[in-house]
Amino acid sequence: MSQDKLHQLDKGQIGLWGVLIPGLAQVAPAFNLFFTTGVMASLAGASVPVIFLISMVGMLATANSLAQFAGVYPSSGSFLTYIAKSIGAKTATSVGVITILGYIIAFGGIYIFVGSYIVQNLLGNSHVWGITQIVTILYGVLVTVPVIVGLKFGVRISYALYIFEAILLVVLSVAFLAHGGPQGLTSAPFKWPGGSKSTLLAFSLAILAFGGFEAAAPLAEETRDPKKNVPRAVMGTVVISGIIYVLGSYALVTAFGPSHVGLLAADSNPFHTAAMKYISVLAPLVTWIFLTSVTSSYVAANTQTARVIFGGARSGLWNKRLSNVSPRFRTPAVAAVAFVAPSILIGVVSTAFTDPGTASGFLGTYGILGLIIMYIVANVALVFHWFQNDRGAGVKRLFTRMLIPILGIAILAIPVYGDLQPGQAAPYKYLPYLTLALIAVGIIYTAILAKRKPDIIRDAPGLLEGAEL
Repeated sequence: MSQDKLHQLDKGQIGLWGVLIPGLAQVAPAFNLFFTTGVMASLAGASVPVIFLISMVGMLATANSLAQFAGVYPSSGSFLTYIAKSIGAKTATSVGVITILGYIIAFGGIYIFVGSYIVQNLLGNSHVWGITQIVTILYGVLVTVPVIVGLKFGVRISYALYIFEAILLVVLSVAFLAHGGPQGLTSAPFKWPGGSKSTLLAFSLAILAFGGFEAAAPLAEETRDPKKNVPRAVMGTVVISGIIYVLGSYALVTAFGPSHVGLLAADSNPFHTAAMKYISVLAPLVTWIFLTSVTSSYVAANTQTARVIFGGARSGLWNKRLSNVSPRFRTPAVAAVAFVAPSILIGVVSTAFTDPGTASGFLGTYGILGLIIMYIVANVALVFHWFQNDRGAGVKRLFTRMLIPILGIAILAIPVYGDLQPGQAAPYKYLPYLTLALIAVGIIYTAILAKRKPDIIRDAPGLLEGAEL
């Protein structure tokens, strides 16, 4: 293979559906519905569906930023590309480093959670040191193979698993609604619960449930007509996932009854409980829906982030060997391993200090803040763009390029406050300091790179997520 081919991916091999599925799969609606709805109910009562609905609007505001930028610049791009264009390459590079580290940390938490879940629910054992860690490592290998074999293969795996997950979620939800629950169908879950501290924390969980919706962006180089298809995929991921969240949470609240939401909040696996009551034939599939959801999410996330690491290495952000392409499969195999291995290591090591449940919750919360930083800065970048270029362009652009991104910033501030608020117990009380450390790493790395390789820093953000400048 020539040196040029060694660092190039196949262009234009997937269309709109191929670039949409990774985002839908990475959001993992079943995983979030099964294991966050109850927690949200404990914080905001029966109003979980309306919180998901409002959160979807907020995430659409952020997705709008990418769509607006894509309509301005002729190159395909991502959040980081457009942050660089409006605020500067150094800011975008810092945000890119923070986001990648956030992904590695967050997925480390999910890896150890999945390993523990498999041990308990499939092997029938409680958490045992050694067994859980081995299962976690094997699972990490399993979800990396499709990424190495090829983009189309990985997308097909994600497609099949996501369709299975989505169909069963809808079937379960419709069955719950058809039975009506103990109180029948009611509008109570769509009433505003008030702006208490607990409600804000519930919003935090809802917004975090959309994490990964931007998975289409790093696939721009391999997408046909990325200027149109990438923004459509990003917006479509938020809308489709939001509909599933609203439908599924409304069905679950209905199944338990709005007046009995305390039972929902106390149930460790409420979907299974509701399924046993209303459609018992599908109840055994709940565990498999969870595993399907998280597996398709991992394949999609590994596909996306491997290309982020690949793009950064190709542009000189880090070691050039990370941009090597598999001679057989023409995929960023080295970058895929470079993402998965540290995540598994973090997840496994964390269990030396605490149990898998606490470790997964803490690592997930900490890591997702890296993504939220990127979302917030992307909205800020669109506001900058409006001030720089569109102040005299009329009401439409004032709305789409200034007011909507400000709305996105405001809604994204909710999970930041919820996660960093003072007075939390350990290990969460350390999150403010750890978040500052994460931001500092991104800034320091970029400062060193800018001093040593100033020519690279100018183009690095655009290439970082597969854009063609």
